[in-house]
Amino acid sequence: KSEILLYGAGGHAKAVLEMIQAVGAFRVAGIVDDNPALTGTSVLGVPVLGTRDALAGLLEQGIFLAANGVGGIINIEIRVKLFDLLAGYGFAFPILRHPRATVEPSAHLADGVQVFANAYVGSSAVLREKCMVNTGAIVSHDCEIGRYTHIAPGCLLAGHVHIGERALVGMGVTTIIGLKIGDGARVGNGAVLLADVPARQIVAAGKVWVG
Repeated sequence: KSEILLYGAGGHAKAVLEMIQAVGAFRVAGIVDDNPALTGTSVLGVPVLGTRDALAGLLEQGIFLAANGVGGIINIEIRVKLFDLLAGYGFAFPILRHPRATVEPSAHLADGVQVFANAYVGSSAVLREKCMVNTGAIVSHDCEIGRYTHIAPGCLLAGHVHIGERALVGMGVTTIIGLKIGDGARVGNGAVLLADVPARQIVAAGKVWVG
């Protein structure tokens, strides 16, 4: 098994850790977190190796793969910056697809994509680099999800929905077919989208969005 580093030790990181273990193709060599004093010496039995200061040494040990365990639900730029940090050291990001997720054969998943348990990715869908389809989310046929974008648990995207980069689509959001969500938009939990969402637009939780 290839060794992989997990960055982050919070709740989302636990989900990523157990997904990696369920995939079975990797051995988690350890966890790096910027607040190891808060996380303790291990998370779910996997050792916490220290802060980002440990990254260079891990590369020297021959660990070249990494997984981002920070969800970025409050500020997605934190997640983006961690990807940039790890890439700057030379780490690569494998696709992580939970064995209980369904991904149609014609869908395309780019490097660093994470698809969690019970999610569905439909025919001819395209998931760009480092985006995330969280637990139980549905990405229907012909959708496109931009780089770094987070599709939260239970979200339901109808067919032909295109979402830009660094967007957050919250838990339980539903959409009509064929709409577009722009770069950096934030859609709150439970919103119903009936029209395109411009770049960097904030849609309040529970709102029916008509443009």
